[in-house]
Amino acid sequence: MHCLSAYRRSSAAWIRRCATAVLLAACLVPAQAQSRKELQKKQDALDAQIKQTSALLDKARNAQRNTQQQVQLLDAQIGQRQELIQAMNGELVRMDRSIQDGRDSIHHLEGELEHLKQEYARMVQFAYMNRSAYDRLSYIFAAESFAQAFRRSRYLDQLARHRSQQAELIGDTRRQLEEKVGALEDTRRDKSTLLNRQQGEARQLAQDKKEQQGALEGLRKQEGQLKQTLAKQERQRQELAAAIRKAIEAEIARSRAAANKTSSPAAKAATGFSLTPEAKELNADFEKNRGKLPWPVEKGTITSSFGKQPHPVLKGIQIENNGLDIGCNPGVPVRAIFRGEVSSVIVIPGAGKAVMLSHGAYRTVYSNLRDVAVNKGDKVDTKQVVGTVMTEDGASTAHLEIWKIGSDGQLQKVNPAAWIMQ
Repeated sequence: MHCLSAYRRSSAAWIRRCATAVLLAACLVPAQAQSRKELQKKQDALDAQIKQTSALLDKARNAQRNTQQQVQLLDAQIGQRQELIQAMNGELVRMDRSIQDGRDSIHHLEGELEHLKQEYARMVQFAYMNRSAYDRLSYIFAAESFAQAFRRSRYLDQLARHRSQQAELIGDTRRQLEEKVGALEDTRRDKSTLLNRQQGEARQLAQDKKEQQGALEGLRKQEGQLKQTLAKQERQRQELAAAIRKAIEAEIARSRAAANKTSSPAAKAATGFSLTPEAKELNADFEKNRGKLPWPVEKGTITSSFGKQPHPVLKGIQIENNGLDIGCNPGVPVRAIFRGEVSSVIVIPGAGKAVMLSHGAYRTVYSNLRDVAVNKGDKVDTKQVVGTVMTEDGASTAHLEIWKIGSDGQLQKVNPAAWIMQ
């Protein structure tokens, strides 16, 4: 009876430990799985970006001359590869934690298995001592009272059940241990594969940097020509910005004129920009999709970001980009990033055409177009083609800008990178 009581106490303690372990596993496994899924998703996205950038670089190399876009593509690929290596580092850290957790779990299970074996051995020994029906009856009839005899009979029945359960627990624990060992070996193999891949990416990164340095040195020998190109690009940016402002200011003037025709004194006193109920709904939908809008081209690489930044080749020179430049293949269609209405079609002498779409208080502008596929007043859907990208000096670059009209009528340039999917 002492053996059975000791077993019951230790079994209860073991069950509590197992329950705690199960609860911890329930909390940790989903978090680890989510973390791994997010890291894998990021790696897949970066792999796709690097593949696209590499394809564009191959086209640039085939031209057998260094270009500013080639330098920008190399810079983008270097950044993408560095980010991929960082993502791999994160995955390796996760794997190290998983390996350590696996080792801890195996150590814990080995201890539990040993404990179960010891308890089972004691039960087997007790059962052996009472192996015959005679021994069982003698043990029961040796009781001092009927109540004690009943308890002894019940204990013996419980002991038999517990012995059977203990055998099952030993089997389950062994299976869990084998699964943990197998999972640990799988993780170790995955880590080895990822380490080899990371080393390959590091070697490719070094090659990218070397190629970029060579392209920079070649282009800097053409400093005079680069400065002429820079002056031309700056002039075109200013002309596009002026045309955008002119078109939007004309819209604001029409909005104010329409408000002044109403009988409402408040509307007549308005000096800002008002939206119709339909435009307000479109504006709200556009804002809800911030960070989820599609790219203006199906495939491409961002070669120049929004805002002030150093010139990709010329030292000490800053340029200001009112939007995003996306390197792409020649002649690809340029698409609307959200549904709206064509508010303007702009022609920039020497710089192709531009299409401006209205989305409530927001305007999206698609420039560097060889030709356009829409007219002013047309309703367009998300991803509908608005034109074809123009190729100039061997570079095919789609340019996207987003502008916002404030309630006071003031115009604000918005960073498109915050609105399209990354």
